[in-house]
Amino acid sequence: MSKEEGLGEVMYQMVMRASWKMLQSGLLSENEYIALEAKMREKYRPVIGLLFSDIDLLSCG
Repeated sequence: MSKEEGLGEVMYQMVMRASWKMLQSGLLSENEYIALEAKMREKYRPVIGLLFSDIDLLSCG
């Protein structure tokens, strides 16, 4: 993994963790969370994060 890929991975994980907390506290709707996740996946192109992106976190909670 290159330095740029690693940085993108970290940024994706940080954004998604913060957005998950926002979803849980009611600051984001489920649709907003899903749209944000898609945009962040496109922007950061995570490698490791994609392993978890297939897990439907909305049905786990």
